[in-house]
Amino acid sequence: MQYRASWAISCVAGLALAISGCGGGTEAADTTTTPETSTRPREEERDDGSQITGLMGTIRQDQVRNTLEPRMDAFMHCFEQRLPAVRFLGGEIRLSFRINTDGTVLWVYPSRSTLGDRDVEACAMSVASRAHFPRPRGGEAEFSWGFALDPPGDVRAPVSLASGGVDSLVATAGAAVRGQCGPGRYQITAYVSPGGTPLSVGVAADSSDAGANLDCVVTAVRAWRFPDPGSYAGKVSFTL
Repeated sequence: MQYRASWAISCVAGLALAISGCGGGTEAADTTTTPETSTRPREEERDDGSQITGLMGTIRQDQVRNTLEPRMDAFMHCFEQRLPAVRFLGGEIRLSFRINTDGTVLWVYPSRSTLGDRDVEACAMSVASRAHFPRPRGGEAEFSWGFALDPPGDVRAPVSLASGGVDSLVATAGAAVRGQCGPGRYQITAYVSPGGTPLSVGVAADSSDAGANLDCVVTAVRAWRFPDPGSYAGKVSFTL
C-alpha cells in the first residue's frame, strides 16, 4: 500500500469502443463488426457520445465508470501483491468485456497489456469478471476499459530492450507456441533478468477465443532464453 502515492493512474481509451476509464470527459463511441456475426451495430444515441455501442446493445459510459472505478482498490491490490517479486512493475492494461442482458460479465480478457506479469493480468480479470453492470439496452454489449500504473518512483526502471532483438525467437518458436496453445495474435511483454531468463511474462490477445489461451502462451514464452539485457533487468514488448 505504501507505493500507491507514487503511482500515476491514467485513463486508457478503449480499442474497439471509446470509453473513459478514470473519469473526465466522454468520447464518441465507434462501432465495429466481427467475423462471427453480420448483425449491424445499434446507432442510437451516438451524437452526444453518451452511449457505448455494442454489436447488439448499448450501455452508457458513466454506467461503466460507476461500476468499475469503485473497484480500483482491488485492481491496485493486484499490482501491490506482485511488487515484491517485480519491483519495477508498471504499464497499462486494457480489458475487453462482453456483458449479458442482466448486467453480468459474459467474458473479459486483456486486449492490450504492457504490464509484463500474467499474475497481475489474471487478478485484474478476476476482479473485472465479478462486476455487475446496469442492464444494457437492446441486448448484450461490448466495450473496453483500462488504466495505467507507473512503477514506484524510487525504483530504477528496467532497461528497454528493442523488440527487434527477439525477432529470431519469434521466427523460430512463434509458430510452435501458436500450434501448442491455439491460434491468435498475442501481444507479449516480458521482464528479462541478466543472462536472458524471463523474470515475468504478460500477454494480451486479439479476441475472446484467443484470450482462453493466455496461460499456455505465457508458460511457453517463459521457457525462452532472451537476449541478455546486461547487468540489470530489461523489458521488451513484441507481437507473436
